[in-house]
Amino acid sequence: MKVLIYVNKAKDPSGSWLKNCIEILINKGVNYKVIHDEDLKTKSFADALFVLGGDGTILNLTEFASTNQIPIIGINAGKLGFLTEFEIYDMNEAIDLLVAGKLVKDKRVTMLCKVNDKEYYTLNDAVLQRIKVEERGNNVASFSVEIDDIQVEKIIGDGVILSTPTGSTAYSLSAGGAILSPSLNVFSITPIAAHSFNQRSIVYSSKSTSIVTVIGSCATGLFIDGIFAQQVNKGDKLIINKSEYPTIFLRKKGFNFYRRLSLKLKDRTVDK
Repeated sequence: MKVLIYVNKAKDPSGSWLKNCIEILINKGVNYKVIHDEDLKTKSFADALFVLGGDGTILNLTEFASTNQIPIIGINAGKLGFLTEFEIYDMNEAIDLLVAGKLVKDKRVTMLCKVNDKEYYTLNDAVLQRIKVEERGNNVASFSVEIDDIQVEKIIGDGVILSTPTGSTAYSLSAGGAILSPSLNVFSITPIAAHSFNQRSIVYSSKSTSIVTVIGSCATGLFIDGIFAQQVNKGDKLIINKSEYPTIFLRKKGFNFYRRLSLKLKDRTVDK
């Protein structure tokens, strides 16, 4: 068995969590390799990828993990930990279950996004959003939305979110989008601060192709899983398809999305 380890150094500045992970793997007789950012553009093979960080760290590894079809074991060193399966103090348990073959695969649909000649993989969402306000001129973003060559919407507002089911509990939810079970093969389109009461989220099959065309002159940015990717201009098209490579997580048996949802998004107000 061979595993890869990626650690968010900002979350583990002393390297103690990484050292602990390596010691446990050695004791279990598991071959390992620590990978860094420069390794994420290379082809790799492994039975699992340990990610020591938070949800953001996992999202940054989507393209690497999915295109190489390496299952992710998320070790939460962040805050929310919606995508991670284990906490830092569960590291020994995570490795024991992996070695014993008692973890199960959780496959998540992944988006392939294209703008001009550039491609991006996203596990959560692709967002087109205005990026600056001019003293003069049009400060409202405008988009035309097509699904399978049929125009279904014209969105005027601050932007538009194209989300996977995994990303439905992130920015899309904040903008009024529906919560989608990660087992569904669908995507959603959610306007951001739309200038109309009639504009709501659209949920459609991931087998379809959607195209969002920038039709306004407002400066607009493309954000992939929360990270700025590039500026897009009037006439540019964002083409969304289902990637042939799902993102795979390894989880404990009995994992339940709705239980996780309730736990992570419950009201955290202090009891009186």
